[in-house]
Amino acid sequence: MSFVSRWAALAGGLVLAASAQAVPVAYQGVLTSGSFAGSVAADSGPWGDAAGWSFWQFTAPFMAQVTITVTPSDASFDPVIAAFYGTESDSSGYLDLRTGTQSVHVALADGTTEWSLGGPGEAATLRFDNVYGSGTFVLAIADHADGLGQGALGYTITAAVPEPGTYALMAGGLALLAAAARRRRA
Repeated sequence: MSFVSRWAALAGGLVLAASAQAVPVAYQGVLTSGSFAGSVAADSGPWGDAAGWSFWQFTAPFMAQVTITVTPSDASFDPVIAAFYGTESDSSGYLDLRTGTQSVHVALADGTTEWSLGGPGEAATLRFDNVYGSGTFVLAIADHADGLGQGALGYTITAAVPEPGTYALMAGGLALLAAAARRRRA
């Protein structure tokens, strides 16, 4: 192979690699408290590729506890979920978010027990305290290993992401309790 053809092959490979990385994340929706339906591509191995992940966005008040559960609607679906603080403008999947420069990995869950390996058909629950800020979070959902590798697997997300109004009501209630306690002492 000549010197020129080697450089041409290298340049072509770099162009292909650069174009493969320039795939923006497609978000399915914005999560707040409640239940949401979605689907993810079935995969035949853990973590999969970018096409096998679905992404959602959410915000949470600073210092709030966030709880998100993904319940599979298919017994062969083994959900793995991860949360990130911040968003990557050009990312082709979970691993790009995990090693990205604009997001921080917050939490990971797989199966019925946090931080443990679950199994197919089991819900995955992710909990964390928002010590990061009031910006945007990303929830990434994939099939850990269903062994099928084809089709779409459905799931339901149950999110408990407190609204800022919840904290305002709680603060007002605490203020009323404090005023009542002061009045009793007087």
